[in-house]
Amino acid sequence: MSDALTYDSGSITPGGQRPNILMLFSDEHNAFFSGFMGHPIVQTPNLDRLAGEGVTFENAYCNSPLCSPSRQSFMAGLHCHRIDMWNNTAAMPEDTVTWAHMLSAAGYETSLLGKMHFNGYQKMYGFDRRPVLEGNDAGEHFYSWGLRTSHEWRDPLPYLSGPGGMRKGLMKAGPDTPQRRPVFRKDMEVAEGTLKELRTKAADKSGQPWAMCASFVLPHPPWKARADILQRYRGQGDLPFNKEGGGRDTCDRYLQHFFGNLMDLPDDAVRSAREVYFALITELDEHCGRILDCLEQTRLAENTVVFYFSDHGEMAGEHGLWAKCTLLESSARVPLVARWPGHFGEGARVGTPVSLVDLFPTFLDIAAARLPEPLYTDGHSLIPLLTGRPEEFEGGEVFCEFEGEGWNHPRAFLRRGKYKYVYNHTAESRLYDLEADPHEMSDLSGRAELAQVEAELRKKLLAGWDPEDIERRVLLAQARRKIARCKNVCKDLGW
Repeated sequence: MSDALTYDSGSITPGGQRPNILMLFSDEHNAFFSGFMGHPIVQTPNLDRLAGEGVTFENAYCNSPLCSPSRQSFMAGLHCHRIDMWNNTAAMPEDTVTWAHMLSAAGYETSLLGKMHFNGYQKMYGFDRRPVLEGNDAGEHFYSWGLRTSHEWRDPLPYLSGPGGMRKGLMKAGPDTPQRRPVFRKDMEVAEGTLKELRTKAADKSGQPWAMCASFVLPHPPWKARADILQRYRGQGDLPFNKEGGGRDTCDRYLQHFFGNLMDLPDDAVRSAREVYFALITELDEHCGRILDCLEQTRLAENTVVFYFSDHGEMAGEHGLWAKCTLLESSARVPLVARWPGHFGEGARVGTPVSLVDLFPTFLDIAAARLPEPLYTDGHSLIPLLTGRPEEFEGGEVFCEFEGEGWNHPRAFLRRGKYKYVYNHTAESRLYDLEADPHEMSDLSGRAELAQVEAELRKKLLAGWDPEDIERRVLLAQARRKIARCKNVCKDLGW
């Protein structure tokens, strides 16, 4: 990273006026389910506006398709195996350096409103302030919840595959009560808190730059949508491709069993659940729209870099799967949009594969901050792609791993160009051409004409990721949590 950034419209130096950074962070937003990504049904007018005024990354990925590992990887700019983030119960080491630490040290005020799924008792991780806590941020309660729901790889989680689990929720998908569930009321609090913070920043004449993350649970289920929005989608629920899950690999077939038998859901139930998911996305879009409008009204928009992204996707019935925890595109791909008027491309689209760890060095470049040696990041700054200089981008490969629930061994993929190589420890590997086969229906592994491509991707993936060592570390973490289990307080969290 450089000490100074030069754009077509000027230069930013450590001594000059640096822009603010606003992150709109969602949970479980399938990258393909937005107007700006061409979805024919889902309505996202506010995010569409942001995309039209900024840069859309068409091939952006999370680095692990599960909430807490993905979010902590994003915060640290490091892949999950480097920070022992295996599942939703793991606590990131307290001395992990995050982009919030770095921006704060560079003179930014850093704040988090809403969810980041921090486990344990250390819940700041570099943020100066947390004006709105997430709904399950109750100190010992959240840690107890994490310990209680930790599991051994071969055991299903009772709240997913039990009689009251995911199948029941999908079968009852529909309108929420007028009061909304506590988890969605918390998102309203995040939106209102962000508006209040922005108005305060607009009145502040100190000149101190700020970095603010407004983090929502939407469109993460429960499968209950605001009635007025859901009404817009009634009768528009479509059926997903490969609903029966044919052709899936061993790991995804196991995942289908792990989550309970969801492949035989009646078509009407599938359509209704997808309508609810569409409505949850539109509700999120409304929150984002209010925040974007406030930026304009307070005249902060011109000098504020806005990012929109999600922690992972949602299968929504595709390939017979729901939720996430798989390396398939609808689970691992995420929406990513960035806007800075006059500096980033307007209405530009980037096809280069990127991932959430790339945001760490991007934020540092925007803030003209440097990561001191021997610290490092697994990401590459997106500034060249955002400013029309793709030849200067140092990345282009995406690594995504999964060591959470749903399969009992490590999994990972490496994407380079149009090819995606999937490594399943103790099971068959896969190779896909995502340009010719975006739905990953045709496995190309073992093809003689692609032997060199497959060998190169496999070698690169395993060079920095040792599945045997990772399996040992994961099993050790699970054994510790099995002994340290505490009272289940999940019911106290409003889910």
